[in-house]
Amino acid sequence: MRKVIEIDPDAPFEKAQLTKLRQNIDDFNFAFYRIINCSNFDLNALSLLGKQFGLFELDANLCAEEDRMTILTDHTSQDDSNKHRQRYIPYSNKVLNWHSDGYYNPQHQRVRAFILHCVQPASSGGGNSFIDPDIVYILLRQENPAFIEALANPEVMLIPENRDDKDILRPETSTAVFQVSSDYAILDMRYSQRKKHIIWRDDSLTQQALSCLNELLGKKSKWHIDYRLKAGEGIVSNNVLHQREAYNDDTGNRRVYYRARYYGRVTIT
Repeated sequence: MRKVIEIDPDAPFEKAQLTKLRQNIDDFNFAFYRIINCSNFDLNALSLLGKQFGLFELDANLCAEEDRMTILTDHTSQDDSNKHRQRYIPYSNKVLNWHSDGYYNPQHQRVRAFILHCVQPASSGGGNSFIDPDIVYILLRQENPAFIEALANPEVMLIPENRDDKDILRPETSTAVFQVSSDYAILDMRYSQRKKHIIWRDDSLTQQALSCLNELLGKKSKWHIDYRLKAGEGIVSNNVLHQREAYNDDTGNRRVYYRARYYGRVTIT
């Protein structure tokens, strides 16, 4: 497990913290942190922390708060003014399969980084697994370079429009799984292992590539990092692939996470 780095969000990063954070981001595309004195850590504090990581432009989504950040908890048994939260798996206590955040966003709003912060862990379950997309790319290319070509097709993954009874909430989106961004000149990966509301190209090579990709993700290796965040801990990442276990809450002890998604990548200076 990668070392959890203690940070004080009310003070600039110290030299030793900068070195450790930068090294983890460079090596693995993510870093775990632990907030010192986390009792007053709220969404505003998370926003300020994001800026310390060079993250400024937040992505909005249907279930976000007014500040574009999101509170993740189980809404399936709650009354909620935001009717969308009860429609989506992240706002339940169910298993959340491998994915990158915002894979359904249009190209000009690609999610390239996120912070996931634990306010209160679940009573049981709810752990996460993470893997660097760069590693996934390399492992897949080692299996068959043609798999990369198939998954780099800009129309390999089709996400149908999202709509409710009255409105189109998000238009149809086609995208590649692997693409090199022109502004950062580095790899972006957009992927979801969901079974519904996603349509893959139906040619033989694409299906073989997907089968290999899912096998790589499902088979534990030294590249898979399993970690159950504790209260006050979080992960900052360049949108690494991740999944979540199902979980259970005791009465009065709900799992609560904060999430912030960004259009830029982590820049620790």
